[in-house]
Amino acid sequence: MTRIEDCNRKILFDGVTNLFYTPEMRPEAKEKIEQVTEFLEENPGYNFVLYFNHISFNDPAILMHVANLINPKSTRHLLVPTSYSHIDTKNFKGALSELGMKVVRGCGIEIVPVVQTYQINNPEFGYTEEEARQTYVNLVNRLKELKGSNTPTGVLISPEGHRSDTGEMIGVGSGMVAAGRLLAPVIYVPLGISYEGKYSRKGFNIGKKMRINIGEVVIQDDPKIYPTVEELMKNLAVVLPEEMRGVWR
Repeated sequence: MTRIEDCNRKILFDGVTNLFYTPEMRPEAKEKIEQVTEFLEENPGYNFVLYFNHISFNDPAILMHVANLINPKSTRHLLVPTSYSHIDTKNFKGALSELGMKVVRGCGIEIVPVVQTYQINNPEFGYTEEEARQTYVNLVNRLKELKGSNTPTGVLISPEGHRSDTGEMIGVGSGMVAAGRLLAPVIYVPLGISYEGKYSRKGFNIGKKMRINIGEVVIQDDPKIYPTVEELMKNLAVVLPEEMRGVWR
């Protein structure tokens, strides 16, 4: 039976994406999405990690749209690690973001807040190493709970942690590989997002021509045998324009 949350998610994110962006997706990207969908349907015990290059404010809507495409029957519980500052109601921006988080939760998406490394001991944010550590522990524990309860899961993650200032890919942590190890067996799906011409890092880029591409997937069967961050990031970089590949050229 279809849940109201699943309907909300598809109406909101598919509707927003198609109405405001009409992204260009090449035939080979569509084919890869179909292959991932078929794989997940034939292997119900597998989880997935959908990871992307984060360049603009509206990327999460595109991310959710692609998650809907590869998981059309909503067979996986969706979890999104999100910057703690986005829901920190101690500041005005956080209070506004919390409203957005309520909408997201109403679409059946679980948000797990984490303090990002660049925010630790940063006067702009004021988070300590211990506060950051506790958010990481919370994320790990939640992934363990999902795995332990045999809940098929899809993790949607920005390995870079935040939007690139220049559009070029930057260095990453080991978060997505750690998530994959906790959830294995798992399939990693790289999502490349780019625009034609200039775009706004902080804006919504409504009407801008957007391109969506899917890189080579990696399947991890054993939690002890896992891909490297470098392998996964290069699979993402190769489907982006050369000038956006940054440190992963």
